[in-house]
Amino acid sequence: MLDYFIDRTDKYIDCMPKNKRKKYGQFFTNKETAQFMAGLYTIPKNLSKVRILDAGGGIGYIVLRAFGTIGAD
Repeated sequence: MLDYFIDRTDKYIDCMPKNKRKKYGQFFTNKETAQFMAGLYTIPKNLSKVRILDAGGGIGYIVLRAFGTIGAD
């Protein structure tokens, strides 16, 4: 299911001009930036609960990368 959303988002980004996305307030973090940002911290393995605020919401590339859900392509 996650792959479906990532694929659909990538297709949308490819077909929607950046100036139109900007007009609608749509900004997408690319995978490379998400990997960098997620790499700025580590999540201790012994925690039973982790809370992360992804201020942008969106598809959540940064949060997904932080938990290793998406890898380096």
